[in-house]
Amino acid sequence: MFEALIRRPIGLSLLGLGLVLAGLWTYALLGVAALPSLEFPGVTVLAQIPGASAQTMATTVAAPLERRLGRIAGLRSMESQSSEGSLLIQLSFEFGRGADKAARDVQAAINDAAPDLPADMPAPPQYFKANTNAIPVLMVALTSDTQPPERLYDLADTVLKPAIAQIPGVAQVQVSGGAPHAVRIELDNASLAAKGLLANDVANALVAANVVSPLGLLSDGRSRMSLAVDSGLREPREFADLLIAVRNGASVRLGDVARVESGQQDRYQAAWFGAHRAVTLQVGKRADANAVATVAAIRARLPALRASLPADVAVVPMFDLTQTVRSGLHEVEIALLLSVAMVAAVMLAFLRRLRPTLIAMLSVPLSLAGAFVAMWALGYSLNTLSLVALVLCIGFVVDDAIVVIENIVRHMELGLSPARAAAAAVGEIGFTIVSITLSLIAVFAPLLLGDNELVILLREFSATLAAAVVISAVVSLTLTPALCARFLAPEPVPPPQPSRLEATLQRLDQALHARYERALVWAMRHRRLMRWQPALLLLATLAVAWATLLSAGGGFMPEEDTGMLQATFRADTNVSPARLGEHAQGLIRIMRADPAVLHVTTILGADSGGGAVGSTGTMFVDLKPKGAGPGQRVDSLKQVIERLDRRYRELAGVSVALSPLQLLGGDEGRSGGLFSFQLVNGLGGDELQPWALKTVAALRAMPQFRDVSSDYDALGKQQTLQVDRALAGRLGVSMGDVDSALASAFGQRTVSVIYSDIAQYWVVLTSSDEGRLSVEGLLQTRVRAAGGAMVPLSALARVEPRLAPASVSHYNQLESAKIRYNLAGDVTPDRAAALIRSAVAKAGVPAGIRLSLDGDSQRLESAQSNGLILLLAAVAAMYIVLGVLYESLLHPLTILSTLPAAALGAFAAMLVTHTPLTLMTVIAVLLLIGIVKKNAILMVDFALTAERERGLAPPQAIREAALVRFRPILMTTLAAIGAALPLAIGFGVGAEMRQPLGIAIVGGLLVSQLLTLLSTPAIYLWHYDRSLRKAARRERRALKRAARATGAVGSPA
Repeated sequence: MFEALIRRPIGLSLLGLGLVLAGLWTYALLGVAALPSLEFPGVTVLAQIPGASAQTMATTVAAPLERRLGRIAGLRSMESQSSEGSLLIQLSFEFGRGADKAARDVQAAINDAAPDLPADMPAPPQYFKANTNAIPVLMVALTSDTQPPERLYDLADTVLKPAIAQIPGVAQVQVSGGAPHAVRIELDNASLAAKGLLANDVANALVAANVVSPLGLLSDGRSRMSLAVDSGLREPREFADLLIAVRNGASVRLGDVARVESGQQDRYQAAWFGAHRAVTLQVGKRADANAVATVAAIRARLPALRASLPADVAVVPMFDLTQTVRSGLHEVEIALLLSVAMVAAVMLAFLRRLRPTLIAMLSVPLSLAGAFVAMWALGYSLNTLSLVALVLCIGFVVDDAIVVIENIVRHMELGLSPARAAAAAVGEIGFTIVSITLSLIAVFAPLLLGDNELVILLREFSATLAAAVVISAVVSLTLTPALCARFLAPEPVPPPQPSRLEATLQRLDQALHARYERALVWAMRHRRLMRWQPALLLLATLAVAWATLLSAGGGFMPEEDTGMLQATFRADTNVSPARLGEHAQGLIRIMRADPAVLHVTTILGADSGGGAVGSTGTMFVDLKPKGAGPGQRVDSLKQVIERLDRRYRELAGVSVALSPLQLLGGDEGRSGGLFSFQLVNGLGGDELQPWALKTVAALRAMPQFRDVSSDYDALGKQQTLQVDRALAGRLGVSMGDVDSALASAFGQRTVSVIYSDIAQYWVVLTSSDEGRLSVEGLLQTRVRAAGGAMVPLSALARVEPRLAPASVSHYNQLESAKIRYNLAGDVTPDRAAALIRSAVAKAGVPAGIRLSLDGDSQRLESAQSNGLILLLAAVAAMYIVLGVLYESLLHPLTILSTLPAAALGAFAAMLVTHTPLTLMTVIAVLLLIGIVKKNAILMVDFALTAERERGLAPPQAIREAALVRFRPILMTTLAAIGAALPLAIGFGVGAEMRQPLGIAIVGGLLVSQLLTLLSTPAIYLWHYDRSLRKAARRERRALKRAARATGAVGSPA
């Protein structure tokens, strides 16, 4: 079949051209993202009640929701955090559970819990599906020196948000750093008391006066008209003039007992862009969208949207995640071109002919084009992992062409014409190429199955690589020999005089070949010793891997310099909003003064989950591009963090935790950018707090940790009202009356709605700051007794000051303590996990309180176990495929014996360069399994053919195979090293992600090349030597039997 195809170079060339055109077309259609679309089966639930304490949120909102959500099938874990006015529940489901179905089940559980939730919740709980692509791809800030914050929020919410949400590729737009416009009514409790009124009286008057409802129709038999009453209040002055009561014949208007003004619905929300008040929009993209195109479309739309806003409002895009993505992908494309150049140089040096080199290099664009078509068909995107797969596959796809062309050239050097040499080479090497391709696909087959996070992350990588390799094999067995037969010139007789460079390369080639032949003779003579090499190397690999883990540590993913960082700051729990704003301004000044900082966006009153927290804030920082030019930064992201951290530690009254923004493995599972773990209370009662504080103290004493905090660190002052229920009952005052009076006076209670043409706004009832912040004002709050008398709370209750946590955490419906931390220096997550376990043990935490790791540490443990399973599955799959191809149980072992040397080289290179073990290590080892077994397949296949067709003995067959295949083996190995070398050098944005992969591959190939060229022939002869020993034993036993028989015959009767 292949010989027939070789005779059709034009047809094959046109098919190749069609494949290239299809690849270019689908390349333009591929989405662009930082990482593969990884839709975790997870859902986040968010609920808010402005003004509610953390304990109130935990008991009245979290508990009913958790009871219903905990019944959902397939739920792996449920974690909740209740804070001031906010509840965040994170649900994690088993992999394989559809995220859409999980979201529907969550919605059903929320609906089921609705009757048990507080009636005064401003909105029902919301839920969001979790996804790595849910990291905002862009933030947009609205700033103005004249417009009030609530006006900025309304413009962002009603003008920008709907327009941006309609742009293709946008999944969600979240407005933060402010609150909608509201009419705020701040009651003067003293004036109320003097007029004999309660806050509830005001609330009831507002509800009755501000009504919008359908009234019916007027009809005279011939026509009809709608009926309406202009009963709605809109402006603060209209509310202030509202009559709420009549006392002693005098009208009491709302303005007499309250200050009425426009403001924010929640006054604890605030944001700054630089030093200017701002409101921010955070834009998330769809999982299947092109991030770069989506952000480009948003940026293109912003000028038109800006024109529809007031002239004094500025719209500033910032925190653009696609800048990192674009720069990283550009650097990968450069690495791709460098890899192609390195591979071409290797081939030209060995073949010393331009035409064979160009023909072999044709496999690169064809394989890449085929990979692009496969990626488009499978719905994949251009991302860091898929592009790295394309860079590395250059070494794979050229290998097949190298083997074929080298074999063609060798036959031509023996005197065959190009056409006959091509046919002979393909017939000789075809099965070898098929074996190499199928065994390589077998390596990555386990990554196409399974449903754990590691497998899903690597699926696009493995499928892209497999598609390129399959196309390469087809091209190498069809188009490559066809072009060689058509365009290679026959060997001239006599051969021309080589140039000086050609002569030098030829002498080098001959010298290497001679040295290898001498080493091969020694290895085959001492093959009993060489057979122990794989076992010894396996033990050495385990030792070096363990040393690397202890020395360099490990993590789920390498930490990238994305040029963006996040800072979470926390002041005293009882800090006022104004004082928190002063702290924020001081932090902003320090941040903006740093020479590496470009933009700073600060959001108050929101934690990392978007919930309102009165004593915390978050800063999103854009750094200048890294480089040596003007307007660029020289320092690394880690150096910038260390410099800022030193300055922030000098501040009093506020603690700051800085951490780099990571595309994967960094933010997921962290709180405000920090690492975290939990202590889960299975004992009940109040047992958790002291053990959590002891664990925190133990961690703070360790130099490997910094910014250690827990839920119990932020204990705030709480005034607890102890009501004399018996006395209240005699007075006719219920606990509901007390709660309602307190909520109206001290909460931010929404009592009415203002309707406009395009939106609706709330009327917020609260108390003035003078009354809110004093115990006396609390006790002077009045309730109405049964007879109508006004009774101050001081007559039936007393106040007890207590300490309460600023947040309440639950894990799987059990009380938990979340402990947050950052890592100092070069401490890795795996080392941190071991130290945490040690600290928990030293603190004496009882067995009923369980440690649960979060985020990177949990992912790392899962990845380590799953990674080992994947490696074993890859080896098993390759053994099965090779056993089927060679119809042998022993020859696959000969091929697999090359793996320990490659693994040893990979781990040794990582140890020398102090590179942590991460997900990239798993990828590197899998790739090495696929690369190094090619060398053994080339030798074993040639030797088996020589034994079968020419009747050579195994020693002669494997010796000839090793010598004949030495040059293609050396070429393929050097080509693979050349493809990986640009990654190993590590340059440009995202180098931290790519460099470990290149280092491991280069190290593994170098060591395996030096060792397996000698060990493979020795192991190949193991079965032959074993059969000789068996034959020798049989012969000795036969001689002994013959001797005994002779002796028996010759003995006298």
